[in-house]
Amino acid sequence: MTLKYISSWGAVLSLVGNEYFNLTNVDGMTYSASDIATVITPGIDGDVANNIQAQPRGIVLELTMKDGINVEEAKRAIMQVVKMKQTGTLQWEQNGRTWIIKGIVESVDMPRFNTAGGGTVVMQITMHCDQPFWEDLNEVLTEINIFKDLFYFTDYEYDMLYFVESGIPFGEYDLSRTRTFYNTGDVAVGMLIEIQAFDTVTNPKIWSPNNEFFGLNVTMSANDKIYINTAKGKKSVYLEAPNGTKTNLLNKVMPFSTWLQLEAGENEYRVDSDDANTENMTFNLYYKQRYV
Repeated sequence: MTLKYISSWGAVLSLVGNEYFNLTNVDGMTYSASDIATVITPGIDGDVANNIQAQPRGIVLELTMKDGINVEEAKRAIMQVVKMKQTGTLQWEQNGRTWIIKGIVESVDMPRFNTAGGGTVVMQITMHCDQPFWEDLNEVLTEINIFKDLFYFTDYEYDMLYFVESGIPFGEYDLSRTRTFYNTGDVAVGMLIEIQAFDTVTNPKIWSPNNEFFGLNVTMSANDKIYINTAKGKKSVYLEAPNGTKTNLLNKVMPFSTWLQLEAGENEYRVDSDDANTENMTFNLYYKQRYV
């Protein structure tokens, strides 16, 4: 296992195998809790939950100075990377997988002017993680390929491809308007929704499995792309033209639209528009899975 602290400007402090200290304890690595607001209805047993929200996560790192290490020197080395009130990232690698979580350095507690080591001097770093879940490292972890491969090799003579004079396609776009996505994480996540037009598309709309939708009152031309970001703190929607020009579409969002979240488990999404043409666009979802 490796655990690193990465500052907002990219400086890295290895928390495992460090020359100055041993990581002797970590609180909050696997902690999770929720706030549940309920209402009581007179005459009805029990109550009704009307709001459920995950609590922020607090992570406390306990660093014990190694024997013979100068405490002030160690403190300076640590504080060059770990800064009070600044946001940093913990990167956790284990069993071939990598997760990250971001947090604000809330407090640093360490004795001063002490050169003793050997487990007698301990530094504690406390981080406040307002987004309380670990995430996969990769920005785009899971996607459905919109390109179908039509070229293949085979050992069976009757299944071989024969190249005619007019040629054969190596692949084609998957124009299915309904696709299944799998979120194998522990909680629902925001995502980046990409809609690509191959012809004129009028008022595109994407539907979630529970019949919530996000729609836009806009007309797309061939090769236009629309990007809808539903992640917390990153919500946006814009159209990108083939020449790279971007247009903000927040004022084109349809009434009753929802910033869709990809639920844990299997999700079937579909797109439609006001056009009769069923092969004028394709879509994709990009997301990072989150874990307790």
